[in-house]
Amino acid sequence: MNIKKSDWLNIIGVFLVVLGLIRIIQVIFFEPIHVFWLCNHVLLFMGIAILFRSSFWLIAEFIFLFFGQFIWIIALLLYAFFGIIIPGTSAYLIYDSQFINVISLLVHFLTLPLGFIAILILNKQEKFAWKGALLHTAILFPFVIYFGSQYNLNCFFKPCLEFIPNVSLYPIFIFLFYFLVFVIPLNYLVNWIIKKSSKR
Repeated sequence: MNIKKSDWLNIIGVFLVVLGLIRIIQVIFFEPIHVFWLCNHVLLFMGIAILFRSSFWLIAEFIFLFFGQFIWIIALLLYAFFGIIIPGTSAYLIYDSQFINVISLLVHFLTLPLGFIAILILNKQEKFAWKGALLHTAILFPFVIYFGSQYNLNCFFKPCLEFIPNVSLYPIFIFLFYFLVFVIPLNYLVNWIIKKSSKR
């Protein structure tokens, strides 16, 4: 049975929306503030973007989430296969069978691959998708500031990983560094991949 591209997009979109809603409900029940962590809500926005065929918002959320999620995945794989723990990560969750942690693992492991597959299926370049990520940052910013360094949402006030130095003016540094080194270059890389894949 041949499944059309539009059907694949619907399947991926619905899956991400359902998984995102489950995750958000879990987080609200156990620790509502954690909803503002990118990994806990971006997949919902990505799922909605896929269902509405908005490549702009899909790429925007993908590139915004990518680096932090990628580090999380690497940390879990290092712990699972080599027993190496990166201080500041939650690698131990891979051996915790509690339902909330199983959902957390699914969220972290599936969001990026499914999002990337959907990006390739949509096959539309978005040169300024990083502006969508910037808008997302602007919306999150008041909540991050309000809850302050005690919760350190999205590692904004101090590094979550111990090997990253906590330099002076760290919040300004991490914002500029994250966008200039990761988000914007990744936007161009994704567009380049889309361009190359469309020529095949």
